[in-house]
Amino acid sequence: MAEFALKSSNDLIGQSVEIGGVNLTCHQPVNILSIAPFKGQGMAVNDVLKAAIKFGLPTVGTVKKRGNTRIMWAGQGLWFITGAFDIGLLSKALEQYAAITDQSDGWITFTVCGRDAVSVMSRLCSLDLSKMELGQTARAEFAHMMSGITPVIDGFEVMIMRSFARTANDKTLAAMTKLAALRAL
Repeated sequence: MAEFALKSSNDLIGQSVEIGGVNLTCHQPVNILSIAPFKGQGMAVNDVLKAAIKFGLPTVGTVKKRGNTRIMWAGQGLWFITGAFDIGLLSKALEQYAAITDQSDGWITFTVCGRDAVSVMSRLCSLDLSKMELGQTARAEFAHMMSGITPVIDGFEVMIMRSFARTANDKTLAAMTKLAALRAL
């Protein structure tokens, strides 16, 4: 019978690989707090956020950023706040207005940047990424795994569940390698 063992994805964090003019880097956000406002409490959540971090929830399919704190739409009635903020204080301030969870150890981000970033991403995701602009975000399948995809300068950030990190990394490296081989022909 085959042995099964979980493998840590910690060794991926900070890893940066360049293949054929595309760079893949793995990051672990400092904090990730999910916010799902209770029915009729969206304005109250916005008020708390504006007082605590100086900006509120973005509209569907968008991202807002101020300093090193970012709020991104993450799905129907759901947002993620990432960055270096006091997660305990913010959670306490929001608890009566929204369902909140600390997702900090549940997600990991990859950045895919470089001249062929769109081509690499198009091998892994069915979105027309050439149409996405800075400030937008989308929930989409990435290499058969659900993710959040956000354009960044010179590429894309892919936020994926940490349990899929190694698979996402391997699939992205394979797409980068195949594209570089194709370009070399």
